[in-house]
Amino acid sequence: MQVTLDEDEVREESEVEKSINVWRQSERKIMIETVQDLIQTSHKYAKSQYTPGAQRVRWTKLAGQLIWYKDQILKNFSLEAMTIELQTLKRQMRESEERRERQNQSRNYQTIVFRKPEERKTEEAQNAETSEASKADDPEDAKENALKTA
Repeated sequence: MQVTLDEDEVREESEVEKSINVWRQSERKIMIETVQDLIQTSHKYAKSQYTPGAQRVRWTKLAGQLIWYKDQILKNFSLEAMTIELQTLKRQMRESEERRERQNQSRNYQTIVFRKPEERKTEEAQNAETSEASKADDPEDAKENALKTA
Protein backbone atom coordinates (compact mmCIF):
# COMPACT_ATOMS: atom_id res chain seq x y z
CA MET A 1 0.00 0.00 0.00
CA GLN A 2 1.60 3.22 -1.14
CA VAL A 3 0.55 6.49 0.42
CA THR A 4 1.25 9.93 -1.00
CA LEU A 5 0.07 13.05 0.72
CA ASP A 6 -0.05 16.15 -1.41
CA GLU A 7 -1.74 19.46 -0.70
CA ASP A 8 -4.59 18.46 -3.02
CA GLU A 9 -5.08 15.10 -1.36
CA VAL A 10 -5.66 16.48 2.14
CA ARG A 11 -9.35 17.21 2.35
CA GLU A 12 -12.42 16.61 4.44
CA GLU A 13 -13.59 13.01 4.50
CA SER A 14 -17.07 12.40 3.22
CA GLU A 15 -19.59 10.20 4.99
CA VAL A 16 -18.94 7.43 2.47
CA GLU A 17 -15.19 7.43 3.17
CA LYS A 18 -15.84 7.38 6.91
CA SER A 19 -18.20 4.42 6.61
CA ILE A 20 -15.68 2.59 4.40
CA ASN A 21 -12.93 3.19 6.98
CA VAL A 22 -15.15 1.88 9.77
CA TRP A 23 -15.99 -1.19 7.71
CA ARG A 24 -12.29 -1.77 6.92
CA GLN A 25 -11.39 -1.59 10.58
CA SER A 26 -14.08 -4.09 11.56
CA GLU A 27 -13.07 -6.48 8.76
CA ARG A 28 -9.41 -6.13 9.67
CA LYS A 29 -10.21 -6.95 13.29
CA ILE A 30 -12.04 -10.11 12.20
CA MET A 31 -9.12 -11.06 9.93
CA ILE A 32 -6.58 -10.62 12.72
CA GLU A 33 -8.67 -12.73 15.11
CA THR A 34 -9.03 -15.48 12.48
CA VAL A 35 -5.31 -15.48 11.69
CA GLN A 36 -4.51 -15.58 15.42
CA ASP A 37 -6.76 -18.66 15.79
CA LEU A 38 -5.00 -20.32 12.83
CA ILE A 39 -1.59 -19.52 14.35
CA GLN A 40 -2.61 -21.10 17.64
CA THR A 41 -3.96 -24.18 15.87
CA SER A 42 -0.80 -24.59 13.79
CA HIS A 43 1.37 -24.20 16.91
CA LYS A 44 -0.72 -26.83 18.67
CA TYR A 45 -0.34 -29.31 15.79
CA ALA A 46 3.38 -28.51 15.41
CA LYS A 47 3.99 -29.30 19.10
CA SER A 48 1.66 -32.29 19.37
CA GLN A 49 3.29 -35.65 20.00
CA TYR A 50 0.68 -37.32 17.82
CA THR A 51 1.62 -35.30 14.71
CA PRO A 52 3.95 -37.23 12.36
CA GLY A 53 7.42 -35.71 11.96
CA ALA A 54 6.99 -34.87 8.27
CA GLN A 55 3.80 -32.91 8.98
CA ARG A 56 5.32 -31.15 11.98
CA VAL A 57 7.63 -29.24 9.66
CA ARG A 58 4.66 -28.20 7.52
CA TRP A 59 2.70 -26.97 10.55
CA THR A 60 5.71 -25.00 11.78
CA LYS A 61 6.19 -23.45 8.35
CA LEU A 62 2.47 -22.58 8.18
CA ALA A 63 2.66 -20.94 11.65
CA GLY A 64 5.59 -18.82 10.50
CA GLN A 65 3.75 -17.75 7.35
CA LEU A 66 0.64 -16.87 9.33
CA ILE A 67 2.70 -14.79 11.77
CA TRP A 68 4.24 -12.92 8.84
CA TYR A 69 0.78 -12.37 7.32
CA LYS A 70 -0.58 -11.05 10.62
CA ASP A 71 2.39 -8.70 10.90
CA GLN A 72 1.66 -7.34 7.39
CA ILE A 73 -1.99 -6.72 8.31
CA LEU A 74 -0.93 -4.83 11.44
CA LYS A 75 1.62 -2.76 9.49
CA ASN A 76 -1.02 -1.74 6.94
CA PHE A 77 -3.41 -0.89 9.73
CA SER A 78 -0.84 1.29 11.50
CA LEU A 79 0.08 2.98 8.18
CA GLU A 80 -3.57 3.75 7.46
CA ALA A 81 -4.07 5.03 11.01
CA MET A 82 -1.02 7.27 10.67
CA THR A 83 -2.33 8.58 7.34
CA ILE A 84 -5.70 9.44 8.88
CA GLU A 85 -3.99 11.08 11.86
CA LEU A 86 -1.69 13.07 9.56
CA GLN A 87 -4.68 14.34 7.57
CA THR A 88 -6.39 15.37 10.80
CA LEU A 89 -3.29 17.21 12.02
CA LYS A 90 -2.88 19.05 8.71
CA ARG A 91 -6.53 20.13 8.83
CA GLN A 92 -6.09 21.36 12.42
CA MET A 93 -2.95 23.29 11.44
CA ARG A 94 -4.76 24.97 8.54
CA GLU A 95 -7.66 25.92 10.82
CA SER A 96 -5.35 27.34 13.48
CA GLU A 97 -3.40 29.35 10.87
CA GLU A 98 -6.66 30.77 9.49
CA ARG A 99 -7.81 31.63 13.03
CA ARG A 100 -4.47 33.33 13.74
CA GLU A 101 -4.69 35.34 10.51
CA ARG A 102 -8.22 36.47 11.37
CA GLN A 103 -7.06 37.56 14.82
CA ASN A 104 -4.11 39.46 13.35
CA GLN A 105 -6.35 41.20 10.84
CA SER A 106 -8.77 42.27 13.57
CA ARG A 107 -5.92 43.71 15.68
CA ASN A 108 -5.05 46.77 13.64
CA TYR A 109 -4.75 49.04 16.64
CA GLN A 110 -2.13 51.74 16.96
CA THR A 111 0.78 50.60 18.99
CA ILE A 112 1.33 52.36 22.28
CA VAL A 113 4.74 53.98 22.39
CA PHE A 114 6.22 55.17 25.64
CA ARG A 115 8.52 58.16 25.29
CA LYS A 116 11.91 58.30 26.86
CA PRO A 117 12.25 60.60 29.90
CA GLU A 118 14.47 63.05 28.00
CA GLU A 119 11.90 63.42 25.22
CA ARG A 120 9.15 63.92 27.78
CA LYS A 121 11.08 66.73 29.51
CA THR A 122 11.77 68.57 26.24
CA GLU A 123 8.14 68.22 25.20
CA GLU A 124 6.94 69.55 28.57
CA ALA A 125 9.32 72.50 28.25
CA GLN A 126 7.99 73.26 24.76
CA ASN A 127 4.42 73.03 26.02
CA ALA A 128 5.22 75.41 28.88
CA GLU A 129 6.76 77.96 26.46
CA THR A 130 3.76 77.82 24.14
CA SER A 131 1.33 78.16 27.03
CA GLU A 132 3.23 81.25 28.34
CA ALA A 133 3.22 82.79 24.85
CA SER A 134 -0.49 82.18 24.46
CA LYS A 135 -1.13 83.75 27.88
CA ALA A 136 0.78 86.87 26.83
CA ASP A 137 -1.41 87.12 23.72
CA ASP A 138 -4.61 87.33 25.82
CA PRO A 139 -5.35 90.96 26.85
CA GLU A 140 -6.87 89.94 30.20
CA ASP A 141 -3.83 87.86 31.10
CA ALA A 142 -1.56 90.73 30.04
CA LYS A 143 -3.35 93.08 32.49
CA GLU A 144 -3.02 90.56 35.30
CA ASN A 145 0.67 90.04 34.53
CA ALA A 146 1.23 93.80 34.44
CA LEU A 147 -0.50 94.23 37.83
CA LYS A 148 1.51 91.39 39.36
CA THR A 149 4.85 92.78 38.22
CA ALA A 150 3.99 96.32 39.27
